[in-house]
Amino acid sequence: MFRSEPVTAPLLELIRHATWHPGCPVAPENLRQLTLTFRDFKGRQRTGTLLVNADLADETMRIFRDLFRSGFMIERMTPIGYYGGNDDASMAANNTSAFNCRDTTGKPGVFSNHSWGRAIDINPLTNPYVKDGKVLPPGGRKYLDRTREFKGSILKDSFIVREFEKAGWTWGGRWSDRQDYQHFEKQASR
Repeated sequence: MFRSEPVTAPLLELIRHATWHPGCPVAPENLRQLTLTFRDFKGRQRTGTLLVNADLADETMRIFRDLFRSGFMIERMTPIGYYGGNDDASMAANNTSAFNCRDTTGKPGVFSNHSWGRAIDINPLTNPYVKDGKVLPPGGRKYLDRTREFKGSILKDSFIVREFEKAGWTWGGRWSDRQDYQHFEKQASR
């Protein structure tokens, strides 16, 4: 199942209490709720939910449909509101998520692209964020060998990286000042 719809009332209520606040750069009504089929780490077919900016909904569905067809595995996919908006808890659970109105990691007062619904973190435990020896989530340290393939790993020049980059997204694994192997983002058109 690959479906895009306005955010349902119960999820909208959760967003307003857990992941959105006045001053956020996107209104919850400008997000879309995507219901996506994926393969979990046991190879079972599951459905999950991502919240993305409305202008990325169709493109994101196409990419995730291609990932599903290729057999790429995702451990879980739940809006971060179910983790109380806590990015650390969501990452530790290896949860794939998108919208969360929050600061950029290490840059207080600067909105992350997640705040616009224009960034997706995929299997963040298996694909950790690394900067100056700091690993987030801390349990991701055992996945730092990026020459090894783990379930749901995102490696340089892999199918998932090619799919997102072909659509104009940036992969955080290519950044020079840090590596954010879980992270894909797409800037708004000017």
